Amino acid sequence: MPTTSGSPFGMAARRALLIALYGTVLLFPLALTIGAIKPGSQGRLVVFSDALAFTALSLIALQVVASGRWASTTRIFGLRPVLGLHRQAGKATLVLVVAHVAILMVDDPSRLHLFDLPEAPNRARAGTVAVVALAGLAVTSIWRAKLGMRFEHWRATHLALTGVVIAASFAHVIWVNAYTSLPVIRVAVLVLVLAAAASLFWARVAHPYRTALKPYRVVSVHPERGGAVTLELQADGHDGLRFGPGQFARLRPAHAPYSLDDHPFTLSSSAAHPEHPSFTVKALGDFTTDVADLQPGDEVLVDGPHGEAVHDGDRRRGRILLAAGIGITPAMSVLRTAAEHGSTRRFLLLYGSRQWQDVTFREELAVLQHRLPNLQVVHALSRAEPGWPGERGRVTEQLLRRYAPRDIARWGALICGPAAMVAETSVALALMGMPMHAIQAEGFE
Repeated sequence: MPTTSGSPFGMAARRALLIALYGTVLLFPLALTIGAIKPGSQGRLVVFSDALAFTALSLIALQVVASGRWASTTRIFGLRPVLGLHRQAGKATLVLVVAHVAILMVDDPSRLHLFDLPEAPNRARAGTVAVVALAGLAVTSIWRAKLGMRFEHWRATHLALTGVVIAASFAHVIWVNAYTSLPVIRVAVLVLVLAAAASLFWARVAHPYRTALKPYRVVSVHPERGGAVTLELQADGHDGLRFGPGQFARLRPAHAPYSLDDHPFTLSSSAAHPEHPSFTVKALGDFTTDVADLQPGDEVLVDGPHGEAVHDGDRRRGRILLAAGIGITPAMSVLRTAAEHGSTRRFLLLYGSRQWQDVTFREELAVLQHRLPNLQVVHALSRAEPGWPGERGRVTEQLLRRYAPRDIARWGALICGPAAMVAETSVALALMGMPMHAIQAEGFE
């Protein structure tokens, strides 16, 4: 799912802004706790340890509020930076909590008796539950694949453990009662917990209900080259999904609006027809396989659009589209939308596939070359048959440099494919003179 659009910030600026937000959350509780305590009322180690705990609580709340489930968050900052910081902040939270506990034990080893849960006070029990649940979050997130957890099962576990962490942490803070007697601390803790609870309610209850009020009907499900299928939908009683090329949406069955079994797919249709969205999906297991079993007339729910849409930018600038395999879907949305609008912009598509018969949208790309007078399509095959006249291999820096326009500084780029390809070509484009804010990229696993 490529990142996307309309934001006045370049990717680097958005990442810096997001990091600044997380940094504020890290430093504010530390300053608040230390500043609110009178000198001599607590030992320095205890105050520092408790400040780390409040910082961890702030990060947990921010994790819920600023997660990738929010369309506005991913539109402003891009999905990739949000999810990347989400993972790193999760690890930082665990480190902060462990440090909080360790410092308290070092300060007074007699506190070790608090781990004797049958005899421990409620504050210690709540704290232990929060730490165990947080460790469970880390283990199931980092080693989900090794544990053999299906995505929807992991998601249910993730949500349940998140709820336990927030509730147990709140109970721990209240029962400790060392700082909550101070109005500024009490208000801060209450705001954090209420913000997290409200975000969970909106994301898991109110928003799914709202989505269920705007269903879509399946018009057709037809196979594409390369083992993919295209799901065409029709808005049922509403105006449809207003999106930009490069954005994605989450699909779930209409009979289960609160199901955790929803999956993100990039829109492959033209943004000029919001009432008629389509998704091209390659069967990789789980829900992606079930898409092929949908029948015309079936009802599905579409939650979106999410992510950053492709920038329009300077109308004189061209666009390079780099794609591999099913990563062609956002590029198709870009080209289909451009064709609908009669665009005369220059486009260069470098498209990597395994074999000629596996090239998804092969025939339509040939048609689009006639509809878009300034579209150049270059196919690269990694398993080309003898006699293939085109490019061989994958989409690499070398291929890009062979076809890159001389005025590349005035172009933009959209990249979607394996993470290694995205990293290599993104760096190459920047070294060739393309501004970083004009490069939109998303790798997939």
